[in-house]
Amino acid sequence: MNFKSILKDQDLVAESGKKSTGYINVPGTPVKMPATYIEGAKPGKQILITGGIHGGEYPCIETAIQLAKRIDPQDVKGTIVVIHPVNVPAFLAKLQYYGPYDGKNLNRVFPGKATGTVSERIAYTVHQLQQAADFYIDLHGGDIHEALVPFVIYSNLGGDQVVEQSRKASAALGFPYVVGSVSNNGSMGAAANAGTPGFLAELGQCGRWSDEEVEQYITATNNVLRSLEVLEGKVNSTEVTYLKKMAVMNAMHDGCWYAFRKLEDRVKKGEVLGEIRDFFGNVLGEYKAEEDGVLLYVVTSLAITTGDPLTAIGVV
Repeated sequence: MNFKSILKDQDLVAESGKKSTGYINVPGTPVKMPATYIEGAKPGKQILITGGIHGGEYPCIETAIQLAKRIDPQDVKGTIVVIHPVNVPAFLAKLQYYGPYDGKNLNRVFPGKATGTVSERIAYTVHQLQQAADFYIDLHGGDIHEALVPFVIYSNLGGDQVVEQSRKASAALGFPYVVGSVSNNGSMGAAANAGTPGFLAELGQCGRWSDEEVEQYITATNNVLRSLEVLEGKVNSTEVTYLKKMAVMNAMHDGCWYAFRKLEDRVKKGEVLGEIRDFFGNVLGEYKAEEDGVLLYVVTSLAITTGDPLTAIGVV
């Protein structure tokens, strides 16, 4: 299976050394994902790049748009498909986490279902390309109410070879922290289970974006493409910190969230990281660090509901 056979009915293919733009229709839904098909001048690997699986993560979406626009097919060895953004409904509705049609988190329903809800069908459509890809790059960032330090997650699923390729390419991104994950219901885990190495990158935060962030993201992604020998040029090496795991803390109450620590703070197990209070200022619950480590992201909204993420600790 290759990208061309999957996308030929979408009128989104190109000849050698050419680029094509258009939309990938999600069957059974009104969703059309804007995409760019780049057929390199030389044969090589098939690379899938997605931005905007979450509609409120703006730097990654603009990065995907600019990458697709700037990459010259004459410089490419192989084929690159960029989707920018994936979750068009959530983007246009200015929603974080969830889609407007079914209230589902798209990055929790992979590999999706051909006859499922809208989010499940989007995931299923993307997964067909994941299965054909030789490598998968999933661009994310802090959602509308998330502050974060740049980091990369790769999957520990799919076997030793997939894990090693994913880990190596994650380091080429040059972000400060790299961590493995065994999650299997997100985009990255679904790709790994299909035998496709890749990673999920995080950069940007709080419903904002800047040219500086986008340029940083583009530079980092191009370095990965050079490491994969899809683009020519020197691969820049940056020292990164490999984390043992990421411990996510979720809310157990509805109410108001007060974070006591900030990004990249070093915290100790048992330390109070924040609390949730009711609308009268009474404490409903204290939230303590379950591990020693560094804070990778912190939710910045006052409003919080049960099950929402609050913060994540990278265990060094």
